[in-house]
Amino acid sequence: MIQKCPHCQADVIFSRDICPACGHPSQDGERGEATYLGEAKTDGRPVYNLGIETTMTARQRHGRILVGLICGAIPAPLVAHTAVYLVWFRVSVWVLLATFVSTWVVFHLWYGRKWARWLVAIGTLTAGCAGLYQAVLRRGTGMNAVEIMAYVVFALVYLWCSWQLLRCQDVKEFLGYQRNHTPEV
Repeated sequence: MIQKCPHCQADVIFSRDICPACGHPSQDGERGEATYLGEAKTDGRPVYNLGIETTMTARQRHGRILVGLICGAIPAPLVAHTAVYLVWFRVSVWVLLATFVSTWVVFHLWYGRKWARWLVAIGTLTAGCAGLYQAVLRRGTGMNAVEIMAYVVFALVYLWCSWQLLRCQDVKEFLGYQRNHTPEV
C-alpha cells in the first residue's frame, strides 16, 4: 500500500516499518494517506509518477518503454550463454568480455549517448542477419533443433531492436530527453 512518510513526506510503498526513501522508522499509524493530484486521484496514480508525466511527452514515455525492452533484450542471449557455460565449467573469456562490453554499451544507450545508439543498432543488425544466416546454413547439417530455434528467435529480436533504434521517432525523442536531463556518466 502506498502511504506518505511522516519524515520526508514522500509517497512510498512500505513493506516494513522503515521508509524506503529516507530510512526513518515509522509505524503504520504515523503514516498519512498518499497524495494524489487532480485527475490522478481518480486514476489512483501517486505523486511520484508526476515528474515523468509532466516532463515527458507521450512519445517520450513510449520511447522509454521501447528502450527499456531493447536494453533488456540485447544482453539476454549473452547472459544466458554465460550462465549455462558457468554451470558446465566451460567459461570462455571472449563470452565474458562480450557480456561486459554489451552491458556497458547498453548502459550508455539508456543515458542517450548517440554513439551507443548507432553502435547498438549496427551491432544488432549484424548479429540478427548473422543469426538468421547461421540458422539457414546449419538447418540441414543435423544441428540440434533447439539451437536452430535459438538462432532464429534471437536473430528476430535483434533485428527488431535495430529497427526500433534506427527508425522509431519515439526512441529518438526519449534518447534526446535522456541526453538533456541526465548528468554526464
